[in-house]
Amino acid sequence: MNTGKLAGCRVYVVEDNYLLALTVVEFLECAGAEVLGTTGKLGDAQRFVAENQRSIDAVILDVNLRSETSYPLAEQLVASAIPFVFTTGYDATSIDARFRDHPVCCKPFVPSSLWEMVDAVRVRH
Repeated sequence: MNTGKLAGCRVYVVEDNYLLALTVVEFLECAGAEVLGTTGKLGDAQRFVAENQRSIDAVILDVNLRSETSYPLAEQLVASAIPFVFTTGYDATSIDARFRDHPVCCKPFVPSSLWEMVDAVRVRH
């Protein structure tokens, strides 16, 4: 079922849990988004963003990527004016103060919450 809510929106997914990444991709595609790719590694994500920044409308960004945080990528996204939505299994107040103005979708989440947040950030982009 394609809701069309995110039709035309190109999204990159940064999530280190493979099964959750697949679920997020499915959620996004059900809303009509084009998923540009996924990774669970900070360095890979930073390279992808640097090489594709003009084609990215939004990024789904897991706060914790195995043994490191995704804050260096968040800094890169801010500098490149690419909107993003954090995902985390922790409380939203655990987000670094520098990024508290960015939306946080707490896990587990429902598709409609994720769609609404991605739609909101891409509209501001």
